[in-house]
Amino acid sequence: MSVIKWSSTESPEIQIGNRRLSSRYFLSPLAGYTQHAFRVALRELGGVGLCTTDLVLASQMLSRSRKAKALLKTSPEDNPLTVQIFSGIAKELVIGARWLEEQGYKAVDINMGCPMAKINGNGGGARIMCAPDAACQMVADVVDAVSIPVTVKMRLGWDRDSITAPLLAREFEKAGVAAITIHGRTRNQGFGGTVDLDGIRQTVEAVQQIPVVGNGDVCTVEDAFHMRNETGCEAVSIGRGAMMDPWIFRKIQQAVQGEEPVSEPTREEQLQFLVRHFTLMVDQHDDYGCLLIRKFAAWYGARLGIPEDLEDRLRRVQSIDEFHDIVGHIQLRHGERASSVPTALIKTPNGPVERW
Repeated sequence: MSVIKWSSTESPEIQIGNRRLSSRYFLSPLAGYTQHAFRVALRELGGVGLCTTDLVLASQMLSRSRKAKALLKTSPEDNPLTVQIFSGIAKELVIGARWLEEQGYKAVDINMGCPMAKINGNGGGARIMCAPDAACQMVADVVDAVSIPVTVKMRLGWDRDSITAPLLAREFEKAGVAAITIHGRTRNQGFGGTVDLDGIRQTVEAVQQIPVVGNGDVCTVEDAFHMRNETGCEAVSIGRGAMMDPWIFRKIQQAVQGEEPVSEPTREEQLQFLVRHFTLMVDQHDDYGCLLIRKFAAWYGARLGIPEDLEDRLRRVQSIDEFHDIVGHIQLRHGERASSVPTALIKTPNGPVERW
């Protein structure tokens, strides 16, 4: 495998607020996916500089809801970690950030990038970017409320006619945020189209000192280095690319260290990862882990060499015993897969989504 080399003499480490991170390549927060089990399973593969939780609704966190507690689950192995919170109400974010600091969490990220209708409809996510003055005051209030680093993740803007990211990035830096992550799409794009690297570059150029983290369409080592070369961002955050290839961080680390070619996971490693992720979910959620693994199957199948019919079974798995039976069949038929495209990227129904 030929890899674009990162030729900079910079340190592989990066400073964000009072935190020194060992790598510039991070796991993005993804609603419904980047929970404790997935984060720990990825960290064990190596190369992850920082993980951020699945986005947590501030009001649910403050009411100590069961869902919020599950999303905030962490462990000594799950470090360094940032908690991402969202709300359309500044007071909730302020109280939530203070509570997180009191509980010992080391950083908080404000979500201004989620494109989901139910979140935007309540004034959260990317909707916040539509009112720049209010967004700046909201961020300033959270920064002033805590001593831990506060970061912001946002999109380029609501649509192509309202690109507000560069302006907001400049003002957020003045307010004292430690870093900004910018997904190179508008809210209206969702995950469609292609990432706008020029838009990320304009955001990078809008700040004076704080790191800007690029995000969007990074699925390979080459993609990660290309984003940095084209935008000047100091770090890269990877979401869907990590689900399509959980070894992407290890590969980037090898490339940064000058190893070529980077190593692909063996058959045994692929199966071990699947079992490890499932085991971690069951440890936390008991039998409910069987439902949680379903949506990962559509991302994992192609990378883990799972034949389509066995992937389909995994997307409908009912019990822990059935999961291990499926794994046994995968071991016997590993690599007997017709398509190299993850099922999750094919726009057709792919399982009992009403249970996800």
